Amino acid sequence: MPESAAELEQRAERAIRRGELHAALALFDELIALAPDDERIRQRRESVRALLQPAELSTGHRPEPDEPEPAPAADRTLTDAEQGELHASAGRFLEALRCYERALAAAPDNQLVRERLEELRELAPPGGRADLASAEQLPAPASAHAPPRSAARSTKVADASFAPIGGQAAPLPRDPVKMLEALLERIRAGRRDASTRA
Repeated sequence: MPESAAELEQRAERAIRRGELHAALALFDELIALAPDDERIRQRRESVRALLQPAELSTGHRPEPDEPEPAPAADRTLTDAEQGELHASAGRFLEALRCYERALAAAPDNQLVRERLEELRELAPPGGRADLASAEQLPAPASAHAPPRSAARSTKVADASFAPIGGQAAPLPRDPVKMLEALLERIRAGRRDASTRA
């Protein structure tokens, strides 16, 4: 008894979960043969196919971790664009940029190379040296041997606010409690003076 489309789809999804992508692709091919107009199945098949590495597409099986990648043909050298992609995939964006610049010089009408070159320009770190001649000149910091500055305004204001009203007062003690007592005594003395004048 042939399987229904629902059963085939379930088997394909189970194969995907197990990592058996080629088996899943074969099951999706059977599903497409049963329902050639089902766009959902076609899209799902393409999404599974996109998970395969290029080596898996050509050999039909997933390379084992210790299995070497198939070597490129010895008689075929890499183009500048291919070399650029190798550099870009390794994170060497400046080298990739140079390769793509050579590829664009060889084929100036190639729009794909031009677009990839623009992408790489955004990824590459700035490589040029800074133009120090046109840089803004900042004033030099004050030297350590500069003459001392006058007291800040806030210090002068603080001294004036605690100055005695009637003349020169004794300096305030450093102990906070004694300082507070001295300040309160100055305030009381100022009030007594003000009340005697009135």
